[in-house]
Amino acid sequence: MKLFDKLKEKKSSNEENQINNNLYGGFMVSKNVIAGKPIKYTYREKSSIPQLNGWTIYSCDDTQEYVNNSKNFEILSATSIYKIAPVMLEIFNAPYGTDLCWLYEKNVHIGFYDLKKNQDTTIAKILNPNQK
Repeated sequence: MKLFDKLKEKKSSNEENQINNNLYGGFMVSKNVIAGKPIKYTYREKSSIPQLNGWTIYSCDDTQEYVNNSKNFEILSATSIYKIAPVMLEIFNAPYGTDLCWLYEKNVHIGFYDLKKNQDTTIAKILNPNQK
């Protein structure tokens, strides 16, 4: 392992240790995402369950039939989400009603598409939707 890889691994581990899961609540996540499939779609709605934060995360392979079966989802902590998609914690405070498609280029996440506004968006605009 190269020195840079060791430093990166150590930094990542330190960030995970600093996450207070109690501040975030649970994320509803497709088991396909947990299995390593890329995230394709996320939305946030006000949850009727206080322990959930309202974020639901789908993979690129999730069909309507798949998402209709609650057994295909698990609730994950912020620490677990950070390991899968650290950017979720960056957009965590997006308002309820946020509806995003994840954009990829050569299997690398490059940004978001706002499904309500029908346009590419940035993290700043996701967090402040009235920003121009």
